[in-house]
Amino acid sequence: MMGMNVAKGVLMGAVILTLSACGREEPAVSGPEGGEPADAPESARAAAGDRPVLREGLWVMASDTDGMRSAMRMCVDAEVQARMSVLGSQMSGGACEESSVTPRPDGGWTVRSVCDMGSGGRVVSEGVTTGDLNSAYRTEMTSTTTGAAVPHMNRTVAQLVEGEHQGACPEGMAPGDLEAPGGIRFNMLEMAEMAGQAGAP
Repeated sequence: MMGMNVAKGVLMGAVILTLSACGREEPAVSGPEGGEPADAPESARAAAGDRPVLREGLWVMASDTDGMRSAMRMCVDAEVQARMSVLGSQMSGGACEESSVTPRPDGGWTVRSVCDMGSGGRVVSEGVTTGDLNSAYRTEMTSTTTGAAVPHMNRTVAQLVEGEHQGACPEGMAPGDLEAPGGIRFNMLEMAEMAGQAGAP
């Protein structure tokens, strides 16, 4: 059950960024091995109007979903983000009928997705992501689920996700790996494929 909640959160959007909380306790998240993060190269900076791309390496994401707090670690590189955009618009494996990331005139991006998660219901998510995507980002989003097989899942939830770059990914953590509370680790590419299969007719 916990794994399904995490997968649903990943698909909602934001690095990524919009991961559903899986428990009420805020776990301790250890930093990466190998020292302090290096300065971000100029080429990694997200220019206004560009599609959001996180700086490569380890990101720690603190999530607050309707008062439920959680923290996760995510390892990303260029290949991972080429296959599934930073805001989850390509992470659904075909489950999302609509997905958009639109630059805002005052900075940041507006995010919207509509995803058919099979027995998990139809999920409409809308929010705003801000930050330089090199050192930190912040996503505020609401997600509304309808038609889910489990009645209590049919509701609207508000979520805040704050991500911070921690340097290089630690030894033993591969690009695409996401470490959830309790030390549970899975690969986001594999979860995206599973979500696509769940949402397929």
